[in-house]
Amino acid sequence: MGDSENKELVGQDEPKKTGNVENEPKKNGGRIQKLKSEFKKIIWPDKNTVIKETTAVVVVTVILGAIIALLDLIIKTGLDKILQMG
Repeated sequence: MGDSENKELVGQDEPKKTGNVENEPKKNGGRIQKLKSEFKKIIWPDKNTVIKETTAVVVVTVILGAIIALLDLIIKTGLDKILQMG
């Protein structure tokens, strides 16, 4: 390819800039409309479901915390006894 052919190919993939500022609010307005329509599709849980799921999360968290604390105590006690032997 010659230099003139390379110059013609440069910039072909670049998007054309229109400089039209009036299109920008329409784009943002369209995005907001799409966002609103997506929010309408969401099925929000009722109060009882939220309470049940929150209670389940809290209970499981407390149980796992207790299990981890118990394992930590057992390991710590076991290591202390092993170290006292030696």
